[in-house]
Amino acid sequence: MNTRLYLDLLRTAFRAARFVTVPLVLSLGVLPIFVFATSVVPPDFPQLVNESDYIVHAVVKSVTSEWREKQGHRHIFTLVELDVREVISGSPPQPLILEILGGRVGDEEMVVSGVPRFQVGDEDILFIQGNGQNICPLFAIMHGRYPILKEKDTGREYVARSNTVPLQDTAEVGLPMSEGSAAALQLRLKNISQALTPADFARRIKITVNPAYRKIRQR
Repeated sequence: MNTRLYLDLLRTAFRAARFVTVPLVLSLGVLPIFVFATSVVPPDFPQLVNESDYIVHAVVKSVTSEWREKQGHRHIFTLVELDVREVISGSPPQPLILEILGGRVGDEEMVVSGVPRFQVGDEDILFIQGNGQNICPLFAIMHGRYPILKEKDTGREYVARSNTVPLQDTAEVGLPMSEGSAAALQLRLKNISQALTPADFARRIKITVNPAYRKIRQR
């Protein structure tokens, strides 16, 4: 397995200045594992909405990993097939299958740290950009995924950031993504009952869509 090939692909895929990749681990024991860290500048909410190709409320139908030929080299990609419950903005293709660099095939695995992992049954609001072109088709990687969770006591659905911290206001989209103990502390301090519902979040997305902004971007 040629690690340089992965580095070349990552440098090409992360064209936007908001992304930085750093190789962390080349191997671990007998199982080849390739790990890359990602540093992402959080977008503000209007940027997230208007620079996404399309935005959907969807449930994961299937997750599979396979070898694919890209730029003359073979790489592991994970394919996430979505059951789209609502198209909030844009015109996504049908069927909608996300292509994400990384995954595990047999005894070989590649991990891009920060890139969300999906499981069958996950329900999210997803901001998608460059599917099939970028190493992760979620806008600003982890900032493009908003899981839909339920309060344990009431069953009320609410929206969280990809680190599962409840989203109470769209202004929080532009905050850095906390991890580990910092995320756990935020989770304890948050009042889940004040988190946005999926309908609230979708409504705020729709009123933030700026057709003029999109036309300028497409020129």
